[in-house]
Amino acid sequence: MSKSVSAVGQFLRASRATAMQYAVGTGLTFVVGVMLARLMGATNYGVYALAMTSATLAGLITEFGLPTLAMRETGRAQANGQWGELRGLLYWADRAVLVLSAIVAAGFLLRFGVLGSTVGSGYLQAMVWGVVLIPIVAIGKLRSLVLMALGWVHSGQAPMMILRPLLFICGVLAVWRITGGVAARGAMVVQVSSTAVTMLVLIATYLRRRPAELVRATPVFRPREWLQSCLPMGMSEGLRLLQGQLALLMVGWLAGPAAAGTYRVADAANQMVGVVASVVATAAVPMIARLYGGQDHEGLARVVLLSAWGMVGGAVVLGVPLVVLGRWLFPAVFGHDFGASVPVFVILWCGIAVNAGFGLAISVANMTGHHIYTTQSFALIAGINVIAGLVLVPVYGAVGGACATAVSMVSGTVWCCWRVYRATGINTTVFNPRNIQLLGQVRQKIA
Repeated sequence: MSKSVSAVGQFLRASRATAMQYAVGTGLTFVVGVMLARLMGATNYGVYALAMTSATLAGLITEFGLPTLAMRETGRAQANGQWGELRGLLYWADRAVLVLSAIVAAGFLLRFGVLGSTVGSGYLQAMVWGVVLIPIVAIGKLRSLVLMALGWVHSGQAPMMILRPLLFICGVLAVWRITGGVAARGAMVVQVSSTAVTMLVLIATYLRRRPAELVRATPVFRPREWLQSCLPMGMSEGLRLLQGQLALLMVGWLAGPAAAGTYRVADAANQMVGVVASVVATAAVPMIARLYGGQDHEGLARVVLLSAWGMVGGAVVLGVPLVVLGRWLFPAVFGHDFGASVPVFVILWCGIAVNAGFGLAISVANMTGHHIYTTQSFALIAGINVIAGLVLVPVYGAVGGACATAVSMVSGTVWCCWRVYRATGINTTVFNPRNIQLLGQVRQKIA
């Protein structure tokens, strides 16, 4: 059996093993959205969403591409046995996260003091706890991605995907039962607590699962080389998150918290539709690093093609029922305040369905050392999103934000596909002459 055919089989097995975990995790995340929407209403939910988004974007400074770099270097260490560099990177990354988090916290506290006359606002009260959340997320994410790259996909994902939302649900319900209501600040306190427990679980799991070679290795430090890699990766990650959160911020700032709540609910439903794409990416991305590191370019090409078809199928199968039943389903599930989320969801879903056809081009660029293309793509996405959002959001509110997001997302992915194909010869899209050959291999593996 050839290495490339074996890679297809490994990918299918990893996808099947990951699907149930993602189904549970996405279901819990959806329950979180429904619960907060019903307990907080559109305006308060919008305030919480804006605070969480602000904390997420501020956290980019502390992560600075380090988790993605650690994942890539873990794949390389497995391929070439250079565990000393990985151990040195993890040691250096932990300290970098703590130092950068302290800088972010100091900057926010300074700004918080300057805004002393408005410290009573719900947004600022929630952001105080959002600053505490930043380093906790960064350290947990670092260990999660390393575990995934080591082959412990479930151990790396389960705490983030299942434990964290489950703890959050229990905490929010406890706050509601005790106080009779849930404010943005209270929800953020619960978020910090549940994430801290998740981080501790991930650290303990990493210490138990790390290879003996990594424990024995003498740390090797290459801070200049790591910084050179982190800069484009950090920019790419920042622009990626900005792509996902920019529309929400613009809707909140230009159309108000209630419109932000409407957009957030549509985005939550859209994430449910994207669960198959998440399963595919989780299974494929660690394999991309290993296959490329092992020079198995044929196997890599087959895996990314299969990934693209899986993403398209998932978007269609999960999205069409929500589009058809949306006018009844959204008010019934989230509350009458969120009937306006239906057209927003439809537009976002159209963007995801089209985008899925271009596959994992951005992940391929990151894992093959062409992360500059990822940076360029996300810069294009952010630029189009800002320009289109400034034009559309003041007029159309959340619907305008969804249009800006869909158009910018597809444009950036197409750009990355083209650049990756020119640099590596790998066609990540469903428009590929290998389709018939790949279908035969998939049937063989399933049988």
